[in-house]
Formats: sequence, C-alpha cells, structure tokens
Amino acid sequence: MDVLDAANNFVIVTDRDRYISETSHQSNAFEGDFPRVTMTDSTWSPWVPGDTLHNGAEAVVTSGYWLGDSAVLKKRVTRGYRHPKLDESLTRQRIFAEARILSRLNRVGVQSPLLLAMDPYEGWLMMSMIEGPSLSTALNDGVSDQAEFMLGAALRQLHSLGISHGDVTTLNAILTEHGVTLVDFGLGRLVAEIEHQGLDLHSIYECLSAHHSDRPDAMDRVLEGYRDKTIIDNYDPSDVVLRFEEIKGRVRYHA
Repeated sequence: MDVLDAANNFVIVTDRDRYISETSHQSNAFEGDFPRVTMTDSTWSPWVPGDTLHNGAEAVVTSGYWLGDSAVLKKRVTRGYRHPKLDESLTRQRIFAEARILSRLNRVGVQSPLLLAMDPYEGWLMMSMIEGPSLSTALNDGVSDQAEFMLGAALRQLHSLGISHGDVTTLNAILTEHGVTLVDFGLGRLVAEIEHQGLDLHSIYECLSAHHSDRPDAMDRVLEGYRDKTIIDNYDPSDVVLRFEEIKGRVRYHA
C-alpha cells in the first residue's frame, strides 16, 4: 500500500519501485532519497536539511524543514558487515516498528514527535521537531528536581499503553514547556513485557548514575513520578518497579 496524504503532510512508501513506476508520468517520482517535484526550470524537494544532531552507529539524525515546518530526519546506517539482503530486511523491520509506536502515541495524544513521512526501503523516518534542550543538558545546567519527576511520569504514560522504549537516557528525553517528551523509539516494543519495562527503568538508573552523579536522589524522583498516584490511568506500576529492583540486583551480582 502506498499513501500520499497531502492534507496531513504524511507520506508512506512501502513499494518503492511501484511508486516510481506509477508516478513517473506525473513528474512526481523519487530522485535520490526524497520525493521531488520537477517544475519548468527547477526541481523542488519537500526536505531542506540543516544541522546534524547525532551521528551514531545505528542512525544519523538531522534537523531541517519538511514542507516548510521544523522537522527531524532519522536515516538508519547501512551495516557493511551484514549481508545486504539481511541488512535491508532488518532496516525495514525497525523503521516499521518505530513508525508503529509513533503512530500509536500520536493517535492517543501522548506528547511525542509526529510521524510525518517514512521510506522503509531507503531506511528513513521524518518526524516533527520537539523544541527544547535535552534532559541531559537541562540536568547539567541545574534544572529543578521536578525534571526527574516528569521523566518518570512520561515513562509511566508510555508503559501504561503497553509500550517499552528500549533506550531511555537523558539524551533521549527533551525538556519542554509541557513536561518531558521521550524521543528515539528505534529499540522500542509496541507490545512489551514487564522485563522490557523494568529494563527501561534500569536504563534510566544507569544513565543517572554514570552521567548525573551530582544529583544523588535523581532516581528516587524518577520513581516518584512513575508511581504518581494523582495520575488516573488504571495502570499499576508496582510490578514494573519490582522487576527493576530485581534487574538491578542481577546486574550487581554479575558485576
């Protein structure tokens, strides 16, 4: 299925060759990585790249503008040591998995990047820009203790939907005027088990211990936000917190 919904500025390409074949006569085919429209004397692309935000082993993240709005492009990195067919298959699976999580969060109104476009064959996702500093920067700059509480509350909201993040760090959380927004769901699971959610809490614990040791009570405040009884969502966090404590004990034992 191919979808081009101009009203929502949303593009999905799931059969690249067929898309090019069926749209080439309209002068609206793919050239390179992004859809372009050829006009009388120029070629226009909806994506205008800006600065590189992150250049990692799994993906390159770039800021820019998509159809004139601030956006972020996440392009997965090809792994040369893998067989090309296997690498393509894994890339498609991970792009679809992250897109499904974002779609679910967008649909239920959870504060998260909006999914704007994707091409699993080229291995990229286009998302709206979340304005604000990373939680890592904010904590290092001495932000109030409420920030850790809001991180716990944001993770609780995710877990209450049955989703796990897979890589919760202060770099993958943005401090906004509305609270803390989690980003980068590349390792997330749409249907998570308690173990995966417990690992999310443990990931925060390890990050805070390693990079924010000057805030010794930070994890306690995260757990306060995660256990917040004023939130009405029919979610009981006790089993996940217990699993987090078990994981912490296992890691300490093996260390």
